[in-house]
Amino acid sequence: MAKYADIVVKGALDNIRNLTHQAFMSNGFDVSWESQTKGKAEKGSKGANIMLGVLAQHYKVEFEIFPASEGGTLRLVKVGSGAAGGLLGMRKVNKQFDLLSDTLSSWFKQQGVLIGMKKE
Repeated sequence: MAKYADIVVKGALDNIRNLTHQAFMSNGFDVSWESQTKGKAEKGSKGANIMLGVLAQHYKVEFEIFPASEGGTLRLVKVGSGAAGGLLGMRKVNKQFDLLSDTLSSWFKQQGVLIGMKKE
């Protein structure tokens, strides 16, 4: 069960930022940027998740882009364990994080800028 995923991409920082925003939005996430390279993405209702538990999921991921000489690394950090939903909730959160990191990695690959991905 990964706590974070690093997606290494090539290109200008602005392009990485725009592609990151597009990838989250196209997967139904609301994105809020804290700075030019750091933000969070959320999907679902936090209130419904509290009231309905596993039946209504709320997913949140924090992310940061670390610039490098030929591109950068997009780090996705899993927020929350899903423990409020018991074992099923925890499994669902872990599965959702894996799916999201794979989806974003595929998105960058389709754009021709993916160098690699590592989950830890």
